[in-house]
Amino acid sequence: MAKVAVLVPNQELELIAQPLTEEFSSLQVMEVKYIRTAYAVQRARELEQQGCDLIVARGVQARLIKRSVRIPLVEITVTPQELASVMLDLKEELELDCPRIGLIGFPNMFSDTSQFNRLLHIDLRLYMAEQEEQLEEMVDKALQDGCNAVIGGNRVCASAGQKALPYKFIPSGEESLRNALATASRVGYAIDLEKHNSAEINALLNYTFSGIIQVDKERIIRRVNRVTNNLLGRSTDVLLGQEISAVLPNLNQNVLTDALLHGKEAYAFLLDIDHRAVVVNVAPILVGEQIEGAVLTFQEGQRLIEMDSEMRRELYQRGFVARYTFENTICEDPETRRQFSLAKRISRFSAPVLLTGEVGSGKGVLAQCIHNESLLRKNAFITVDCSAWQPETVDNILFGNYTTRREAGDSYAEMAQDGTLYLSHVEMLPLETQYKLLCLIRGHFLHNGPSRPAAAHVRVIASTSVNLITRVEKGEFRSDLYYALSVLTVEVLPLRRRRGDIEGWMHRYLDEWQEKYKRYVSLTQGAWQYLREYEWPGNLDQLYSICERLVLLTQKRNIDETFLREQLEQMVPRLLPGTEQVVLYQDRRAVELAALMKKHKGNRQKVAEELGVSKTTLWRYLKKYDVHPDLL
Repeated sequence: MAKVAVLVPNQELELIAQPLTEEFSSLQVMEVKYIRTAYAVQRARELEQQGCDLIVARGVQARLIKRSVRIPLVEITVTPQELASVMLDLKEELELDCPRIGLIGFPNMFSDTSQFNRLLHIDLRLYMAEQEEQLEEMVDKALQDGCNAVIGGNRVCASAGQKALPYKFIPSGEESLRNALATASRVGYAIDLEKHNSAEINALLNYTFSGIIQVDKERIIRRVNRVTNNLLGRSTDVLLGQEISAVLPNLNQNVLTDALLHGKEAYAFLLDIDHRAVVVNVAPILVGEQIEGAVLTFQEGQRLIEMDSEMRRELYQRGFVARYTFENTICEDPETRRQFSLAKRISRFSAPVLLTGEVGSGKGVLAQCIHNESLLRKNAFITVDCSAWQPETVDNILFGNYTTRREAGDSYAEMAQDGTLYLSHVEMLPLETQYKLLCLIRGHFLHNGPSRPAAAHVRVIASTSVNLITRVEKGEFRSDLYYALSVLTVEVLPLRRRRGDIEGWMHRYLDEWQEKYKRYVSLTQGAWQYLREYEWPGNLDQLYSICERLVLLTQKRNIDETFLREQLEQMVPRLLPGTEQVVLYQDRRAVELAALMKKHKGNRQKVAEELGVSKTTLWRYLKKYDVHPDLL
């Protein structure tokens, strides 16, 4: 039952209201009280703290209370019948056929008076104030307008009396109070219904195993449950009213923006809360077509363990640190942006990742980005090139040797505990080591030597430039390991398929080498165009090296297309197809042209016909790609 308080500005209303409240059995009346306006707000705040659900008040007091408390307020409005009765009495006292009467007060005090002039045969003037201090000014205005009398509250009547202007108090009738209490009864029913619904919702929220936070459109927390209190270590009173970013600073605000502005759901991303890996879902609250807020649910995962500072320092000194992030990596091409979007989603989980793509395409860079986007970012990032060692050596590097642990020290898999182990050229692992890697992925570390399997928590990222399925079919790669690694897979495209990134990487690498050698260069527009159109068979590795070569070998500050092409030709020559003869150019088109010229023994007409171009166009091709007859 809703708790109601009735506050009135005079004792007459208090005497009328007291018995009327007994007619409304659906209301639990806390008090019916006459109170001076100066103390109305203070009393309303006290009632709010005492659990009052609804206040009934009138005039100035109602306006002040509404601004000061959050609980609902029902205003006592003078009924047309009560107001008309007072005006007729005033008209009779004035003994005028059509007196001009001023009605002074606040808009919330009166009902519709638009038909009074016609029905009562008076000239009614309305003077509605916004602030209490304006009431006396309204009396002066009524005098200036020639009003014969005014109707108003205590302050209006006192001012009118000082100016010898006839007045009447605003009527305080039983009808207006009964109407207000009837409205309060209906509001009280709605409050009771809301309490009932809230109690059911709170029971559901508090007995679920998920933490729940509800935010409004302004990202202010409006509801939390008991699991959230325990997860955050803060009470409901502390959390309510705070902005979500102040409570969860690690929360991706873009995800919340998508929910609040675009109605997009976010499913199962990870968040670090007090060193716990928490799975978070975000769903918009839709009321009709409008988004009114969002609900965030939290499910606690495993506790995250950070390396101590000494171990972290040692690993940094040994180079076991991921330096690239999604924010500091070149991402200009639309294909790269799509790739990064997928990789960011993958980063949230601890499942293994398989990166595929050509040699030098940037798989190692992406592996570092994934690590730094994950909740393991503060722990080790251990890199092992499986193609750089003999099978027995790489097995010892990963899982220790056959001596005791004290003599051998930690293996790479041990150093990657609670972090990331990145294995490039994973196809080169021997079958025995593949089995140990599979066990590591499944949470069991098999150390070479006299020791039992130990629990392990290592995120494995592997990369390859070959088709592992082919290796599986040949029995060279374990099928169970392949399926374990390929739960999450990202293809890293070669540079020629993401040309929008070439210029960005070129600037980065040039800056690096210029700073190292203190030699500064500038590329012409033609050189930049050549770079963007070049095939880059060596991908980022080739790009990195050509930047160093340009900085070291140029004799001029400005590097043009000719010099650039010469350096690329000399850097990575190719054999002429079908021969052992070296050709000093790298363009795929040039190699094709040379092969056709050799096939047709230099007959340009036949070459042009096979290409479907004119002899003139073929001549331009030969000149552009520098294909000389002495090479054929």
